[in-house]
Amino acid sequence: MSDLNTEAELVPGRECGTCNVCCVALTIDDPELRKPQGYRCRNTLPDKSCAIYASRPQTCRNFYCGYRRLKWVRDTLRPDVSGVLVRLHGEVSPADGKATLGVMFTLLTEAALKAEGLAETVAAAVAADIPVYLHVPGPPGYTAGRARINDALIDAVQARDKAAVLQILRRARAMGRAGKHEPIVFGRGSNPDGHYKEGQGSALDPLGPAAPDPQSAARLFLAAWRSD
Repeated sequence: MSDLNTEAELVPGRECGTCNVCCVALTIDDPELRKPQGYRCRNTLPDKSCAIYASRPQTCRNFYCGYRRLKWVRDTLRPDVSGVLVRLHGEVSPADGKATLGVMFTLLTEAALKAEGLAETVAAAVAADIPVYLHVPGPPGYTAGRARINDALIDAVQARDKAAVLQILRRARAMGRAGKHEPIVFGRGSNPDGHYKEGQGSALDPLGPAAPDPQSAARLFLAAWRSD
């Protein structure tokens, strides 16, 4: 996918600026660039810009986080400010081959649980029946934990209980950090956008034309939540 087509989908008024969380937090398994999560990309300059920006791999060209792409993600959830990295996440069921598009929330630090708008944004996705995944990084260079959390959150979301939503996220993050993490091995598989594939399920290109649009229902729920 070209830069032009990708940029046409971005939320107006939101820019990366000096945020380069994706250059640190993501594992990239691309023939042109391989780096494990938790380590800063070797091409990152002291001012947080990219030394090879003009010739960066297609993986990097195609990627924009949920803050840039999803209108219903709160303005306060810019990754370098909030410690929350939101991504589109697609999977193909090994049972029936059905493709589903969801949203993945990576809580980079304990402080991310206090990010303004986190509970509201997660709740909006859950209420819209969008698959929601919590992604918990392991130590630098190790795999992450990941789990779909819709069922765990639905009662709290329907009750509009913000404290309960955050408590569940806190508990789920602690479980993810306590789980087993293995050293990342490159070449075992990546998503079509070049990002490392962890856990069960195959990958679906989150930018592909077959992916459903998760915007509208979540945006409507978020408007209702804000009105209280």
